[in-house]
Amino acid sequence: MREGTRGTAVSRRRRMSAAEVRGAMLEAGRRSIWNAGLTLDLNDSHFDDLIRDASVPRSSVFRIWQTKADYLVDLYESVTASGMQDLRESVVDAGTFGSATELLDSRSDLLSSAEGRRALLLEIVRTGVAANLERMSNHPHWHSYAQLMISAPVLLDLPDGDRIAAAQIATERSSFIAAFADRYRSLFDSLGLRLKNPALGYEHFTVASVGVVEAFAMRNVLASTVPTADTASPTLKELVTGTVPAPGLDGEDAPWLPVAVAFLGVVDAFFEPAE
Repeated sequence: MREGTRGTAVSRRRRMSAAEVRGAMLEAGRRSIWNAGLTLDLNDSHFDDLIRDASVPRSSVFRIWQTKADYLVDLYESVTASGMQDLRESVVDAGTFGSATELLDSRSDLLSSAEGRRALLLEIVRTGVAANLERMSNHPHWHSYAQLMISAPVLLDLPDGDRIAAAQIATERSSFIAAFADRYRSLFDSLGLRLKNPALGYEHFTVASVGVVEAFAMRNVLASTVPTADTASPTLKELVTGTVPAPGLDGEDAPWLPVAVAFLGVVDAFFEPAE
């Protein structure tokens, strides 16, 4: 092969499939959201920057999305859906309920008495909420998810913003609230608990209890940003992550985070022993 021909062949860009172009563009958009939050817009220069960042042909982009608004809707739906799936797997399954399953399996002997079930509940709350706070505070997808939730009104200023917001609400209901509610129903049934007020169901409890943990997680993220900036006593970090002694599984004091104490208050407000 002649050198000139070889150089042309090597430099020629490999033809990308539509799936590859879509994936690269959505990944470029996600990076932009993580860096700029919901200030992401789609003026011509910004959209061209995304195409360059994704290293995809411009013509291929407009074969997938006829308008920039179509791309933005797809992007936000992708951010919400992928983030929620990852959160559900790493926070819901591994964090919130991972320690609960282990405790129920290892200390099933305590389920035979009301006192034992209460002790198990306390330990599940103490350890599970601590794990949940840690995972939320350090999980990049939770950061993006929280940012999307807090900044939801901004969506209405974007092209097809109402469509984006509707997709986000649907994902929140089906992938987050429903997933938590189902797991809580199974857990509290195992612990012999029932709802006090039939008008307040498991989805209500999910919103209330998750809201407590998220509030602490947001402040934990803030406090960790510039730790030396807080000169108050106690510091915000200490208010969030400092522990207090309270009864553990075997009756002796164990470290409790304030968020776990608050979470237990929500549990006791919603539930009572079934017998």
